[in-house]
Amino acid sequence: MAVQKALTDLKLQINVLDGTTASGKAKSKNLNFSNIKLDASDEQLMAAGKAICGLTAYTLNGLRRIDTNDLSE
Repeated sequence: MAVQKALTDLKLQINVLDGTTASGKAKSKNLNFSNIKLDASDEQLMAAGKAICGLTAYTLNGLRRIDTNDLSE
């Protein structure tokens, strides 16, 4: 039997720089967003992540798309 994969949840994680540690290393943190439209393209997520980060005082360090899928036969 073929396995079917169905996207059930999509989250956007924005990694931002949040100053430095006591030893001088860069410190980062994640801003997490849920309930993202399941049909959002990677380009749309990138644009949204950049726009959200632009509204903060943080520097963008990276974006992560987190997909949750259900598998069935």
